[in-house]
Amino acid sequence: MQRLALLLALAWCLPGHAQPLTVSKGVDMRQALDDIALAAANHELVLVKMQPIDTALAKRGFENPHIRILFIGNESAVRWAEAAEPRLLNLLPLRLTLIQRDGRMTVMSDDFEPWLQEFPENPARRMIEAWREELRAMLEDFVRQ
Repeated sequence: MQRLALLLALAWCLPGHAQPLTVSKGVDMRQALDDIALAAANHELVLVKMQPIDTALAKRGFENPHIRILFIGNESAVRWAEAAEPRLLNLLPLRLTLIQRDGRMTVMSDDFEPWLQEFPENPARRMIEAWREELRAMLEDFVRQ
């Protein structure tokens, strides 16, 4: 897991590499989940699923990496994607990765840049940009709570 974290850190330092949306605050996993659910609801998004990577690995004898994956979205995003560009459904529901380290919770989105390059034309590009901005606003709400 430490190698993975190092590789991710190195990849983020590469020039020209777009970064995912990332925020951090000093809360535990339970409080972070509650705060994200509330921030999502404030932006008409719902927590669709939580994938407990940490507990699944610990059950199998691996070290607990303190990582969870959240899937968030709403029905209108699915309808818009179907109408504008069905391949955008691959992005939905939107994913957030939660990483707990040293009493701080870091929340990170997927990197939207490859998708923006894949869809340089409107309306798909506008939709991806709108999703990214909605996630940015939601993560800002998460930090303020």
